Amino acid sequence: MTSETLNYWMQRFVLEVRKQDGSEYPPRSLYYIVCGLLRYLRDENIHNMNFLDEKDHRFAVFQRVLDARMKELLSKGLGTKVRQADPILQEDEEKIWSQKVFGMHSSKALQYTVFFYNCKLFGLRAYDEHKSLECDQFDLGCDDRGKYIHFHGRSSKTYKGGLRHIQLQNKDIKHYCLNAERCLADFYLAYIDALGHRGPFYRRPLASGIKYSEQVLGINKIKGLMKEITRNAGLVGNFTNHSGKRTCATQLYQAGVDEQDIMSRIGHRSESAVKKYKRTNSVLQESVSKVLDPPKKTKCLHSVQCHA
Repeated sequence: MTSETLNYWMQRFVLEVRKQDGSEYPPRSLYYIVCGLLRYLRDENIHNMNFLDEKDHRFAVFQRVLDARMKELLSKGLGTKVRQADPILQEDEEKIWSQKVFGMHSSKALQYTVFFYNCKLFGLRAYDEHKSLECDQFDLGCDDRGKYIHFHGRSSKTYKGGLRHIQLQNKDIKHYCLNAERCLADFYLAYIDALGHRGPFYRRPLASGIKYSEQVLGINKIKGLMKEITRNAGLVGNFTNHSGKRTCATQLYQAGVDEQDIMSRIGHRSESAVKKYKRTNSVLQESVSKVLDPPKKTKCLHSVQCHA
């Protein structure tokens, strides 16, 4: 395929591509689809057809068409309402505990507990870092600072371990359990003991006692764990497995932790990637709203129903 042919058909593609239901993609989604096509060319060892390179004038027309199309989609209101995973705030976390969704009273509750804290403490990703977890990636111990959970990461989206990542290091995080009333190391110990200290970390919980079968949790089951946890606790919001990683970054950010330390904990290598996790949540937005529009004792002119 020549550059002229590719330039022509890429123009037609961005103008005509639609979802399965016939609706149009938001501008950002359209751009990511185009990036996926570029990645496909590279996977096919075609490296001289970068249609997103502004310096490559062969694709100047396509780039103008893509730019105009994205602006047109935005003017239609597409992509203006971004639905992102909500972080789980401290009060939400306490509610999960109070509703007995977390705990050692059942194998399912214990699995919920270690899954959530794998996300929060070690910044594990939505699915890819969970599916391959093994028991021997966790060491439990005690030193002069107290009990700890030591997590040894392996390959991930940002760390593949090849030649390009020779200067990087896998996650190596030691979390000290400083909450005397709720020592997370004890929960991890009970869970890993039940698994026999070997094999896959996520297995099907059994109904009687703290026991797990040899059957590994399926893909869809792992992907839906955070939704199960928050639904069982009665939390309202857009909670997905990605909420765990966002929870980790958000709470560190609110506590004033340095960006470099946040990057180390959640596994990102660029500050721009970390900043995506620092979007304001409802608590921060409420604080800003109070500054810009101080609350008064008089009633509002218009009654607006507030949903819990």
